[in-house]
Parts: sequence; C-alpha cells; structure tokens
Amino acid sequence: MKTLTLDQIKELAQQTASPSISIFLPTHRAGRETQQDPIRFKNLLRDAEKQLLDGGMGPREASALLQPAQSLLDDVDFWNYQHDGLAVFISADDFHYHALPFRVEELLVVAQSYYVKPVLPLFTNNGHYYILAISLNEVRLLEGTRYGVGQMTLPDGIPANMEEALRLDGPQKSLQMHSGGGDGMLHGQGPGDEEQKVWIEQYLNLVDTSLKEILREQNAPLVLVGVDYLLPMYRKVSEYQNIMEEGITGNPDHLRPEELQEQAWRLVETYFQQETKKTVEQYQQLADTDKATDNIEEIVAAAVNGRVDKLILSVEDQIWGAFNPKDGKVTRSSNGQSKKHNLALLDFTAMKTLQNGGTVYTLSQDEMPTDSPIAAVFRY
Repeated sequence: MKTLTLDQIKELAQQTASPSISIFLPTHRAGRETQQDPIRFKNLLRDAEKQLLDGGMGPREASALLQPAQSLLDDVDFWNYQHDGLAVFISADDFHYHALPFRVEELLVVAQSYYVKPVLPLFTNNGHYYILAISLNEVRLLEGTRYGVGQMTLPDGIPANMEEALRLDGPQKSLQMHSGGGDGMLHGQGPGDEEQKVWIEQYLNLVDTSLKEILREQNAPLVLVGVDYLLPMYRKVSEYQNIMEEGITGNPDHLRPEELQEQAWRLVETYFQQETKKTVEQYQQLADTDKATDNIEEIVAAAVNGRVDKLILSVEDQIWGAFNPKDGKVTRSSNGQSKKHNLALLDFTAMKTLQNGGTVYTLSQDEMPTDSPIAAVFRY
C-alpha cells in the first residue's frame, strides 16, 4: 500500500461529489493492536452509514456507497501490513485508501468534498522535498517528507541510464565501462576528456528535461545524490530553481529509499526551519499592509485567484462553511461543524494555494503568528 503523493492529494481535492466521506484511523504495524484496527474501522463505517441515513440517503444507496470500504474488513493481509495511520476516501464512483507514515487522530467527516487537512503535513513546505539519485547506470526520483519517502514513477520519456539516453556504442560505451557506471570518475588528461564531459552533460540535460513535467509547479527543495563530478554538472544544466547547495556524494545505486531519506532529511531539516522562520517574519512585517492578512474570507478568494504566495495554517483547527465563486464571498457555518453541504475552508484554501504554485506551511496554533488559524502573504 503506497503513501500519498502530492499529485494524488490534488486530485482528491478536486472531488466535489456530495456526500464525500473521509476516514482517518491510527493503525499499528505489528502486535495485538492490529486486531483492534479493523474493529475500530468497522465502527467508523457504522457512524458514516448513520450520518448518511440521517442526511436523507436511502439504506440501499448508503450500503452501496460504503461497500468498497466494507470489503476491507475481511482482508487479513490489509490489516497485517499497515503503517502508523490510514486515510480512506469514499464518494460515488470513487474509493481510495492510503497508508500514512505518521499517527493521526481517529476521525470521520461527511461533507461536500474530501477532508484532507490531516495529511497536509506531508506536503507543506516545512517538510516536503525531492531526492534525485542519479548515476550513469540509473535515475531515481523520490518524494520525501519528515516521515518517510516514496519512489516516484518516472515519465515514459526519461532515460533509464546514460547508455539508453545516448544509445552509446564504441568509445562512449567504453566511457561508461571505465567510469564504473554509477561510481566511477572521469579518467585521463587527454583531449577525450572534454568530449566525455559533453556526452555526460547531454545525458544530464535529457534527464532534467524529462523531469520538468513532474517538477514544473514545484518549489520544494531537491537534494541531489551522486558521485562528486556529476552533482555540479547536473546543477549546471538544470533549470530547477531550488536545488540544495549541498548534496549527498557517493554512488546511489545500492542505497535503499530509506537510506536516502535519512541522509537527505539531515540536509533539508535546517533549510525548512529557516524558511518557516522567514515566512513568519515576512507575514509579521506585512501584516498591517494589503500584502498580508489573517482574514479567512479574503484569503479564500485570493487563493482561488492565485494571489496567495505563502499560506500558514494551524494543524489543529478547521473552519467550515461555503464559498461562492461568482461573488467570491465566504459564508461560515453557523455551528462551526461539518455538514453534508459544508466546505472545509482551510483544506480548500491550501489546495488552491498549492495548485496555483504557492507554498503552504503548517504550524501548531501556539506557533502561529496570529490568533487566527490561517494567515497569508500575497503575491500582489
């Protein structure tokens, strides 16, 4: 069972079939507690069915909607191979479940769209980054968080290695053999060295071009892993704006994703702390101008219009209500609770910010720069 990716969470955020059911459950990797997980999940499904019936849905329709989730209850392997948390999303003709590498609070939400706030810490700019492990033999792109890492599926056009990229033969193939593939060095002092460098730069340029589709809307830091001569060569040809200055030097071909994540996190953790501090300070400096605000109504409309550059959210709170795209007005729920036709406004704002190329930071409420659970810095 794979963990969520940013693209998947964006797709979930586009789901507007009502009712949409979101379930979050703390799970266990081993021990007797694994036997309790399906029981707790079953209780949440019963609560979901009750809410659907209370909302006017017929018994047969409610049963059919929940059936894909119900089928998980008897899947022993599913419950024996869990991570630390589970997210399940259910709506008409749509069903997704994802392992989470961190513990979540048990929660059921039935609303007009999926509730994704519990998983936002996976994708906020104070924890979301990429790792590019590259050698002459292999290319791997991984998406990491403070909690774990997952290997991404590369575009069809990306070369698997240098030989495939340049269809090497003769002297070029000899270069790969003499350089030891992933961990070798450029050898010799003759005129051929410059030609070898050109071949490698062509290969790296092909890799970078192929990755643009994945990274084109991203600003997350990218950690490079490779032998010492490849890293500066890749930086030279790459157009990605946020490659970390410090990389991981060595042959990455035999490093497991978890080993890459452990080393990369040491590099990006300080970066994230500094970036979060700078964002909070920037908000505080602009709070009395029209470039920043903690007004939810103004921020939601700005996020939809692509004006939000940086969004700061409290991980502990939510605001329920509705957004009218025609006049840009926000209406808060009178009782503050989720209802079938209500929108999770902080979720909605975060997703719109990410979709429009902004960055999102999540903090505990006592770390927020304002008493409001939301604050934003605008592009204009």
